[in-house]
Amino acid sequence: MIEDLAVAKAATFFKARKKLSDKAVESVFTTLRATYGVKAHNIFKHTREVLGNARWSAICFMFEAPPAFLDSTSGIKETLCGYLMLIEYENHFSVFSSRIGLPAAFKSTHFAPVPISRVEGAIATENAVFHKMRMRNMSVSQYVMRNKTLEAPNLANVVGPAGSRRYAPQTYSVTTDGVQSTATPSTGRIGVRSDRVGQPELVEFATGVIDALRTEPADVSPFIRTFARPMSLADALSSSQPITLAIDTNKLTDAVVGDNAIIRLVRVGDEVFALTASELGDLTAKLEHALTIEDGGKRRSAKLPGTNDDAAAISLNKSRIALRSLTLGGADEIEIEALEMPLGGDPDRRSLQQYLDEENAFVVLFDDVRLSYIDGQVFRDETMLDGGASFLRYLHADASLQTVTSEKGNFVAGQTAFDAASTFGAVVDHIAATDTTLVCDDLGDEWADFVGIKEIGGLTQISFYHAKHGALEVSAASFHVAVSQAIKNLGNMSFPEERMAAKIQGWGGTYNGPGQATQIPKTVRSNGANLADTFTSARTAPDALRRAVIVTSSLSKQAVADAFAAMQAGQRPSHTFVQLYWLLQSFFSACTEVGATGSVVCQP
Repeated sequence: MIEDLAVAKAATFFKARKKLSDKAVESVFTTLRATYGVKAHNIFKHTREVLGNARWSAICFMFEAPPAFLDSTSGIKETLCGYLMLIEYENHFSVFSSRIGLPAAFKSTHFAPVPISRVEGAIATENAVFHKMRMRNMSVSQYVMRNKTLEAPNLANVVGPAGSRRYAPQTYSVTTDGVQSTATPSTGRIGVRSDRVGQPELVEFATGVIDALRTEPADVSPFIRTFARPMSLADALSSSQPITLAIDTNKLTDAVVGDNAIIRLVRVGDEVFALTASELGDLTAKLEHALTIEDGGKRRSAKLPGTNDDAAAISLNKSRIALRSLTLGGADEIEIEALEMPLGGDPDRRSLQQYLDEENAFVVLFDDVRLSYIDGQVFRDETMLDGGASFLRYLHADASLQTVTSEKGNFVAGQTAFDAASTFGAVVDHIAATDTTLVCDDLGDEWADFVGIKEIGGLTQISFYHAKHGALEVSAASFHVAVSQAIKNLGNMSFPEERMAAKIQGWGGTYNGPGQATQIPKTVRSNGANLADTFTSARTAPDALRRAVIVTSSLSKQAVADAFAAMQAGQRPSHTFVQLYWLLQSFFSACTEVGATGSVVCQP
């Protein structure tokens, strides 16, 4: 019945790690039938038949599985039909399938990933027009927009380099010479829009794509070059070392939750228990902690900062980084099952660490701050080739922060102004001195420590100041709270109308410091007009400039410049500097996403 097959031209492509034999194909087909509990005859089965210069194998059978909308313990099953076709050609494989998949052990033995540069060279050609793209941010920060999807008739006309340079493409759709293709380079998934076709046309499609993948990449699209660029792991390791590890919890959650879920997380003991939604939330929260990778040889341990306990381990292989162990957040007690299998009935059940390794669901940062290992591939942010100048432009030095000794100062009854030696005092007296309207929004339903408004050449400038104090160091530690607060409140920079009445009323009082009421007015300055009118005018200004400003005494711009200069001279940066760089890049990127400008005011 193979002649009745009619499916879309879409497959996953691999390089061959080990050649196939008739025995290997027959064995995996037998394993598939056992895995899915098949007792009936196959609808069709073909083993390594020849068509042109390719060999193809296929199997199709009926099997029973619990309905997705019923608990697996209900005992109710529905009858499904699945198929799989495997094509061998020129030391490559392509896999077409629906509802059934090859065992992980078979794939790891016989398949190797196609390099992302090869997929890019085959699909993202110089004359390709991009219509849709899903991207992954190169940062490990919990506060950044990790993924985003863009769609337009021609993305090159609407997406500028400033909005794309810190993102690595994951999936994109393009049209080339009238043919629309979709590619997911990290998995080797490639498809073209077409009518449903049969087995001979699928073989023809697969061999054509493989020929394109075998060709040395020529010029790729200028648009794709504005994003982070792929490079080989060997080249990355020749001049830099891994320094930070983070689990891609988004990829894990996407596979567990929602209509497209394909796995379940379980605890295995005398019985098998599926993780509840609450337990999944607790696990992912713990897995989001960034780990510091220790120096070493091929295998390297990763620890929570400030501890000596191994939380994970990686292995630096020739073409990929492997996740060798994971105990962070109790991950070593969690296993993975296919959702279509009854609870406890998956013969291919494996540890969470094995699943994350197979899916490349982790991110590694290097001491070269331009590099990030995402989805099994190293990407480089080539805009960092200027020695850090583009990053330093976001840092503004203010000498008033050199004499700051606390964040808010001490408070006494009757006090009418913030201490001059506090970060709050520096904001009022120096950093926001030209704002004609300035209100203190600290404590309670806090949008920022201070909100400022002023007119510049007919344009309205709105500033949210987030003031912090800490020991002077080049580290991300003192920035996490400020960055979190700033990103969380970016939406409030438009002054939501339904929330303004309560805000205006609160700004009419005096500041109550920790443990002490004062006479410091929350409305530090006003332009003389009604405060509500001022904010209404700012909210409705069509040309408003919005700024999220972190004001801190814990960082020196010169120290950051010195760190970049040392890197240019060949010195390895500290892991704390790498994490600071990526955390602040996440902040600047998040501001750009909403049409605002992010910056840091710090010591000279």
